[in-house]
Amino acid sequence: MFVLINTQLTSAQSIVALDETVFIHANATTFVSGESLLYKIYCLKSSDKTPSIISKIAYIELVDSDKNSVFKTKVALENSYGQGDYFIPTNLKTGNYKLIGYTDWMLNKSTADFFQIDITIINPFKTSEKETVSNATPNSSSNIATNGNQSTPTEKSITNENVKFNLNKKSFGNRELVSLKIEPVNPVFKDGSYSLSVRKIDNLPAQNQIAAANFSSFSKNNTVALLSPDSNIILPEIRGEVISGKIASINGSDKVENITVALSLPGKSFAFKAVKTDSNGKFIFSIDKANYNNAITVQIIDDNASRYTLSVDELPKIDYSKLTFNADSPLSYVIKESLVNRSISSQIENAYYHKKTDNIVKAPSYDPFYYPIAKEYVLDDYTRFKTLKETITEVATEIYHKQKDDKVYLHVNDPSVFPQLPEAALVLVDGLYLENQNELMTYNMKNVYKIELIVGRYYVGAKSFNGVIIFSTFDKDFKSTQKASSIVNTSILRPQLKKIYNKIDYTNIADNERIPDFRNQLFWNPEVKLNNESNNTFYTSDNSGLFEIVLEGFTKNGLPVSLKEIIEVKDSLVN
Repeated sequence: MFVLINTQLTSAQSIVALDETVFIHANATTFVSGESLLYKIYCLKSSDKTPSIISKIAYIELVDSDKNSVFKTKVALENSYGQGDYFIPTNLKTGNYKLIGYTDWMLNKSTADFFQIDITIINPFKTSEKETVSNATPNSSSNIATNGNQSTPTEKSITNENVKFNLNKKSFGNRELVSLKIEPVNPVFKDGSYSLSVRKIDNLPAQNQIAAANFSSFSKNNTVALLSPDSNIILPEIRGEVISGKIASINGSDKVENITVALSLPGKSFAFKAVKTDSNGKFIFSIDKANYNNAITVQIIDDNASRYTLSVDELPKIDYSKLTFNADSPLSYVIKESLVNRSISSQIENAYYHKKTDNIVKAPSYDPFYYPIAKEYVLDDYTRFKTLKETITEVATEIYHKQKDDKVYLHVNDPSVFPQLPEAALVLVDGLYLENQNELMTYNMKNVYKIELIVGRYYVGAKSFNGVIIFSTFDKDFKSTQKASSIVNTSILRPQLKKIYNKIDYTNIADNERIPDFRNQLFWNPEVKLNNESNNTFYTSDNSGLFEIVLEGFTKNGLPVSLKEIIEVKDSLVN
C-alpha cells in the first residue's frame, strides 16, 4: 500500500511511503545481433519481497552508454508479474548497455534505485567507434552482478535446499528430449511465481545478473520526503494504464475546470471514457482493461470546445545521467570462434523463423461498456441502403438527425419524453467518439455491420447523453477526418501482447528432419509452476556444448528461489 504521512518537522512537509520494487530475470546478459532478449518482471514490495498489488503497469528500457534509451516498453502486470522480449537489431553498436525496470510509483525514487542489469551487445556488422581488438583474455570482472549502486559476486552454480531439479540425465545428444521436473522439497515453495531459462554457455564476455536469492537481501529506503504540498509526485498506475493531459483556454479567460474530456481507444475491443478536468485544466484517464491499440483520440466534449487547446502528457522523463556503465573493454581474439558461431546460429535461426515462430496470445475481448442493454440492428438482416439518411429512415427508425449551423447531430427518439430533449446522443464508430456526424452522412453504410442504440438518458463518467448510438464496421477500422485544437489524435506506448514461446518437438523426427536447428536458447518459460502439471521438458538442438539451466522467482511469501544446473550436449555424430 502507499500512504501520505504528515510529519511534525515543518508545517508543509510530508513523507510518502514507497514500498515497491521490481526484479527482472533475463535469459542472458550478452547478446549478438539477431538474438532475442527475453525477460520476466516481478513487481514486489521492497520490504519483504512479497507481490506488490499497487502498480498494474511496469516499464522496461534498454539504455546505451551514451545515456540514450534505445528500447522502451510497457508491461501489463497480471497478479504482479509480466513478461516480454526484445529482438536485438543490427543497428545497435557493440557496447555496454543497461536493462532497467521500474514502475511509475518508483519514479519518485532516484534512478539508482531502479532494477538494473548490465547488458553487453556485440554487433559483428556495426562496431563502436571506440572498439579495439585485444589479444587479452576476457576481463575477470564479468563475474560481477549489479543492481543500482550495489554489486555482489555470484557463483557459477546455485543450489537450493527447498527446490531441486530432477533431470533424466546430465548428458544428451543433439535433438534429444530433456525431461526436467522441478520439485519443491518444501511445500511452501509450490505457491509462487518462477521463470526458467536454458541457454548455451560460451566464452563471450558476460556479467552474471543478480539472482533472486541475492536481490532478496537488499534493503532500500522506502520513503520520499515532499518539501511542500505542491511538490510533484508521480502517482502509481494502480488500476491500469494512466493517460493524462491538460486543456488550456485560447483567450486565457475561459474556465478550464469541470470541462468534459473524452478518450477513445478504437478497434475490435474498444474503450471509451469521459472525465472532468480539475481546477488547473488537468485530466487523467485510467485504462483498467488490457487494450493493445496504440492509436488514441482525446477530445473535449463541450459546446465551446473550439475555445480550448488540448495536449496529452508524454511519459515521465528518466534521468539517465544517474546510471553508471562499465568501461568499454576491447574484445579479445579468444572469443572469435564463439562470436562467429553465435552470429551464424542467429542468422540461420532467423532465416527459419517462420517455421519456429512464437505464438502471440490473442488479445482479450471485452463486452462494451453498454452491454447488454443496447438494441441491435444487424444491417444484413434488412434491405441494405447506401446512406445513413436512408438507413435510419427505413431500418433504425429510433434515430433522427438535426442540423445546427454547419454540423449534423444524431438523436435517439425517446417515446416516454415529450417534447424530445435537445441534447444529442453519444455517437461512437468502432469506439471512436464523433462530436458531430457530418462524416457519417456521406459514409457508405455498406461498410457498417451493425448499429446499436440505447434510448434515454445515459451517463459515461460524469457526462450524460440523450441516448447512445454505436456503429460497428466490418473491419473495425473507421478513420475520422475531424480536426480541431480541441482534438488530439496520437499514438502512445502500449503493453506488449503475451507470447507462448515456441517449443521444438522432435517426437516425429521426420517432420523437422530437413530444418536446421541452431538454437542457443533451448528453452524459456516465464510462467513455471512447481507442481506435477508443469511441463518443462524440451529438446536439445544441433549445437553442442554446455548449457545452463537457471530458475529464478519468489514464493507468495517473498522467499527467493535461485537454482542453476549444467547439462552437456554432445555431437551425436561423434562417438
